[in-house]
Amino acid sequence: MAENRAAGSWASLYKGHIAAWEQRFADACSACGVDGAVVFSGPVKYRHRDDVEYPFFAEPYFKAWVPQAYAGSAVRIVPGETPLLAYRRDEDFWHMPAPEPEGFWTDRFEIRCVSNGKALLEELDGVSRLAGIGEGARDEMGFASVNDPNLLTHLDYQRAFKTPYEVACMEEASAVAALGHAATQRALSREPSEFELNDIYCRASGQRESTLPYPNIVALNEHAGILHYQNLDQQAPEHFRTFLLDAGGGHNGYASDITRTRTSPDDPFAHLIASMDTMQRQLCTEARPGTSFVSLNERAHQLLAEVLAEHRITRCAADESYERGITRAFLPHGLGHLLGLQVHDAGGRLESPDGAEQAPPAEHPFLRLTRTLEPGFVVTIEPGLYFIPALLEDLGQRSEGRMVDWERVAQLLPYGGIRVEDNVLVTGTGNRNLSRPALKRAGIA
Repeated sequence: MAENRAAGSWASLYKGHIAAWEQRFADACSACGVDGAVVFSGPVKYRHRDDVEYPFFAEPYFKAWVPQAYAGSAVRIVPGETPLLAYRRDEDFWHMPAPEPEGFWTDRFEIRCVSNGKALLEELDGVSRLAGIGEGARDEMGFASVNDPNLLTHLDYQRAFKTPYEVACMEEASAVAALGHAATQRALSREPSEFELNDIYCRASGQRESTLPYPNIVALNEHAGILHYQNLDQQAPEHFRTFLLDAGGGHNGYASDITRTRTSPDDPFAHLIASMDTMQRQLCTEARPGTSFVSLNERAHQLLAEVLAEHRITRCAADESYERGITRAFLPHGLGHLLGLQVHDAGGRLESPDGAEQAPPAEHPFLRLTRTLEPGFVVTIEPGLYFIPALLEDLGQRSEGRMVDWERVAQLLPYGGIRVEDNVLVTGTGNRNLSRPALKRAGIA
């Protein structure tokens, strides 16, 4: 379990991680004709016409090097030299100053503290042959390039291959999320509101809303059919039917992304959830090296067609339901995406470091990942089955609509939908589920 690793183990993992990222930056910079790069963490932002700050989220390539978040800071990376971290620590009486860097990672850097933006640029002297990366990089600073798409594409392609350190961080992020998932499931017996469930999740996982890797999707009943449901009703529904929680955790800048759907044990809808859980487990086992994720996405629709037939939602054979595209009305999103420094990690459609892309199939336009799986990839596997009025209305107006049992659909519509999501590491011989073991340790499946 990641959180039980000794400091020495983390230091060893991080040493290998930085060696890998040094090579990635060296290759990318060489390909783009620069000597190195300066990665800015990003500035603090304020609400329009206000003095209240937005939550700060660092540039992903800053997080790849620095586990702690420092706004207004930068890392200077030149192959063959010790990386320089210039971190900003403003001394004032309005806010707590940024903590001094400490921990297993600091001996890999030359570290300098600066008190303002001008001092930061002075520490980064000599950037005319360096690339600037991040929101804080600007042309007038004298960089050879600023956010060069070719340079970023090289890095985006390579970051799909996770280092052992990154995998350990994501295991820890799963453990963080699992605590929240378990706490919300235990609270269901008293039928709390979405607002209460969100608070329970944050408290149990030790996360503030402003530090979550993405806004929690806390959906009761028909809200489970809204893919990115964003509201938190403070009033509990009159009748509890379904609870869908899509919520993750973070550790050292890396994310987890986990979804579970629950209903009352004696509700017949539980059988449909169980079928989707079985289907999702099967897809997880098939996320193996050499497998096209486009093909795995098609496999999800083939299996979903079987679930629809088994539960009498469709009136035709499963293969006909799949071939005629009926499943797409019940599962409109892609099967999953890359996961890591960002929840929807970059590079999911890249075929090579030079920027060539594979577009998703026309019938699955929202598929975020089209690459062939390789060892080191961490992906989400998240099939769903939703009862979305607009999509069902469209299906009903097509000839395929006669193959659907609309009376059965009407019974299921108040439940909203189902999604089951795990984070899966592709290994040299198969795969390893990063989230289910964490959930099991927390007392749930």
